[in-house]
Amino acid sequence: MKSRHYAFVTPRFGEGIVGGAEALMFNLACQVAKRGHQVTVLTTCARDNRTWEDYFPAGMTEESGITVQRFSVDKRDLGRWIPIQIAISEGMRPSVEDQLDWMTESVNSAGLYQYIVEHGATFDALFFAPYLFGLTFWGSLIHPERSFLIPCLHDEHYAYLEVIASMFRSARGALFNALPEMDLARALYGDIKGGEVGMGFNFEPFEQVKPLKRSYFADKSPYLLYAGRKETGKNAQLIIDYFIEGKEQGRLAEDLRLVIAGGGSFTDLHRPLALQRSDIIDIAQVSEEDKLLLMRDALALCQLSTNESFSIVIMEAWLMGTPVIVHGNCAVTRHFALDSGAGLPVKNADEFIGAVNELIKNPELQHALAQAGDRYVRSRFNWQAVMERFDNVMREFDQSDEESIEANSLAMGTM
Repeated sequence: MKSRHYAFVTPRFGEGIVGGAEALMFNLACQVAKRGHQVTVLTTCARDNRTWEDYFPAGMTEESGITVQRFSVDKRDLGRWIPIQIAISEGMRPSVEDQLDWMTESVNSAGLYQYIVEHGATFDALFFAPYLFGLTFWGSLIHPERSFLIPCLHDEHYAYLEVIASMFRSARGALFNALPEMDLARALYGDIKGGEVGMGFNFEPFEQVKPLKRSYFADKSPYLLYAGRKETGKNAQLIIDYFIEGKEQGRLAEDLRLVIAGGGSFTDLHRPLALQRSDIIDIAQVSEEDKLLLMRDALALCQLSTNESFSIVIMEAWLMGTPVIVHGNCAVTRHFALDSGAGLPVKNADEFIGAVNELIKNPELQHALAQAGDRYVRSRFNWQAVMERFDNVMREFDQSDEESIEANSLAMGTM
């Protein structure tokens, strides 16, 4: 493709900012720039996704070879936003007026919007992610003919709102992380143009850590691993419940442990008694190397979230030679597990306990799953393959534009 000027618009941006959508946008923007395209990132000054207070100075900087333009976050009326947010999360359908208020009091930046108004037409495309923020909703409506969503869409109550449907239908198209995510968008909103792109991986860090002799734990007792934010939205508490049920029923080995590693607070999982057990280990956010060591030595990575459009930790576990256990009700992670032949989908405690025991008694299966996962990530999610998909999706939009221009020219010629 010829060189283009692309804008990536996201609420938070920067190396080291934790979050799946943030990692996706950072890495994708960097890779697009490496291919010779001009990239500008439009983002806010925020770093913390709980307070959304300005942290970085407003203005333009150069980061990782990319121009980054930051704008202040607008003040929010949380008294208005929180009740609507709670109502939606509980499955209620607020009026369209309330939905618009919900977006108005979401994370927004008037300065960023003004920049898009004044400069948006100079970009060949503006990519917005993720889908749930006011920044994506209002920003993509300024130049909808140039706006593409990288939605990170989940099958959740928010996805069924009228304002979300209108945003998808107004945007030029979408770049999806996985085929089931694309299928969900089209089932909900109609014929959304676009295709699967996903995120790629640099394999060198995994190859450096994998052969290290040191381990995170001194002893060699087997353990299951959850790696990610400690929150109920990721179903980390479900892993705890299944593990304790298996232990108390004598259906899991006595020396098996469960390790919960990542940011956030264990109290958010509402399982205070779990930490009184010697076989459940809570680890605060760890270094990248320690995270990979924990993955390498685990019996399996457990990822039972049902709200995923990708899953970076699953791909990382496979690259570290570790199989995964996923939730059978998550279309995306189930797809990855079955498509790769490298994961075990489960839907309840019995299936979870059965999968764990199968891995314990069958090391050959564990090894085969791990190898299949490694092959899958290296073949499908190397950066060359990902960027080829990116180019193909954007090329289809270019071709559609050319066909439209040609059709209009022919129509005018017959008038």
